[in-house]
Amino acid sequence: MSSNPNKNSLYNKFTLKSTGSTPSGSKSSSSSTSNSIFSESNSLISKVAFLLLVIFGFIIALRLGIMLISVIFNRGQNPHLINGMVDATQSLVINQNPNVKGAKMVPRSINQSGGIEFTWSVWIYVNGIDSSGNRFNSSNAGVYRHIFSKGTDSFLSNGLNFPNNAPGLYLTPYKNELLLIMNTNEVINEEIRIPDIPLNKWVNVIIKCVNTTLDVYINGVITKSTNLSGVPKQNYGNVYVAMNGGFNGYISNLWYFSRALNSVDIQRIAFRGPTTKTNASNTSSSGLQLRFPNYLSLRWYFADSKNGYNP
Repeated sequence: MSSNPNKNSLYNKFTLKSTGSTPSGSKSSSSSTSNSIFSESNSLISKVAFLLLVIFGFIIALRLGIMLISVIFNRGQNPHLINGMVDATQSLVINQNPNVKGAKMVPRSINQSGGIEFTWSVWIYVNGIDSSGNRFNSSNAGVYRHIFSKGTDSFLSNGLNFPNNAPGLYLTPYKNELLLIMNTNEVINEEIRIPDIPLNKWVNVIIKCVNTTLDVYINGVITKSTNLSGVPKQNYGNVYVAMNGGFNGYISNLWYFSRALNSVDIQRIAFRGPTTKTNASNTSSSGLQLRFPNYLSLRWYFADSKNGYNP
């Protein structure tokens, strides 16, 4: 008995349709190929993502390493000669002899592409002028009051150190004025005067030198810019603070940098303010950190008021 070919054909079609299979297995092959392509694409994306992660991690590690090396090798390039607050009537000598225990060395500036560079920063609090007009001290009336200087301790009768001031910062007698002196190779003492220094306020003074340009910043604002007659003359002398009785007030955070600070660095120092806590390593005085109002005077931010505003 012969089978019906049409019937077998219909049966085969029905069977294939119900089972979802094809005669040639083309759908199964296509599915396997798709899975393979998908796996390969995922693998490629994973490899690229991993490579980017490795590169990103390497960049971060490199930057951290450079920063760490910079900190290690520049640790002595930016010494904090005074950290904290000291009484400005008590003299301090910061020794520059490396053989002396406790010495804080001020490194000579390494010339940059634009010439010699260095920066000094100090906070001062001047109590004021007494009723007789003496400058911040009832004794030694009419003489300059010493804030700090680098060089020698050979002071003249007028209160100024001579000949070494690299730099030297003083208060002028009978007026609220700063006198900055810098030795150069052309002139022994070049003088820069900064008038109208606020009294009974913390004032930040930054002295920045780039080649023969000397800038003075008061509370983060550039106040004087002078072209010196020659290159500043550095020395290996000690740093002297508040000599000959100093002045009636306080000094905080005397820092040195063997480079020229940029505007961001200067603003950061002015924003942070002084340290009004007495450092026992600087002086034996204590209990002074509670005596001060808001540290920052606004006088230097009101140029149009002709110094008439001093909150």
